[in-house]
Amino acid sequence: MTLFTIIVPTHDRPLLLQRTLESLAAQTWQDFDVVIVADSSAYVPPYQQLQAFTGRFTYIIRSGVNGPAASRNMGLQVAGGDYIVFLDDDDTFRPTHLEGLARHIHSGGKAGPELLFCDFQIQNEDRTVYPPTALSSQPVSIADVSTESIYVRNRIPNSCVVYRRDVVAALRHETGLIIYEDWDFLLAAIKGRQLRHIALDTVVIHKSQATAPENMRRGNSRDDKIVEVMLELYRKHPGPTLQVRQTRQALLASAGIQLGIENF
Repeated sequence: MTLFTIIVPTHDRPLLLQRTLESLAAQTWQDFDVVIVADSSAYVPPYQQLQAFTGRFTYIIRSGVNGPAASRNMGLQVAGGDYIVFLDDDDTFRPTHLEGLARHIHSGGKAGPELLFCDFQIQNEDRTVYPPTALSSQPVSIADVSTESIYVRNRIPNSCVVYRRDVVAALRHETGLIIYEDWDFLLAAIKGRQLRHIALDTVVIHKSQATAPENMRRGNSRDDKIVEVMLELYRKHPGPTLQVRQTRQALLASAGIQLGIENF
C-alpha cells in the first residue's frame, strides 16, 4: 500500500493536465499512486507523462454529467493509499510537497493525523500560450483557519487538504451542487475530527482570467448561486455552537440578508 493516492479530476484541459502530472513526476517523495478521472473523451490520455507512473496510475474516462464531484467520487472508489489528496488539473505541487506531508504524517504517531491542510501560493498566469506565462506569484498563509471557521466559510483550496483514507471511506461529493461541493465534502469530513495545519506553501494554485475560454469550468462563473448554496450548506451542516451560528447570521446580514438564527 502506498502512502498517498492523488486523485485528479480533469475536463478537456490536456496541456494543463500534462503540467499537473509533470509536477507529480518531479516529487522527491515517490510513495504514491495517481488516479486521473476524465469526464470527457475529447482528448487521448497524456501517455508521455503517464510513463513516469508505470504501474502506479489509473486513468478512467467516465460517462455521465460533467463535473469534478462525480470524478472525485469515482477516484475515491479505486483509491488505495493511506491518505487521499485531490489535485485539480490546473494546479501543481512543488517538488518537495509530498515529502513535507510525509514527514508530518510520520511524526503524528502510529495512526497518523486524520486531516491535514497547508498553505499555498497563488500564481496568476496567461494561459493563451503554452506553457502558460507566469504574471505574478504570492504566498498565502491560512494558519488561522480553524474547524469553527470552516463552518462559516471555506478558505482552504481543495488541493491543500489531505484526508486519512478511513476518514473519507464512507463520504462522497454531492454531485447536485453547482459550486462548493468541495466545501460540503470537507464539512462532512471534519465532524468530530482533528484538523491539523502544516506550515508548507508547496501547493501552487494557478489562476487566469476567470472568463478566458481556456479557463471556463462548471460553476466558474456562478456567483449568482453563492448565497443560495451557502444557505443550503448551513442547513445541511448546522453550526456546532451558538457562536458559529451567530457568525454565519452576521456574515449574511452584512450582505443584506436578514434571517433568523434557526437557519444557521
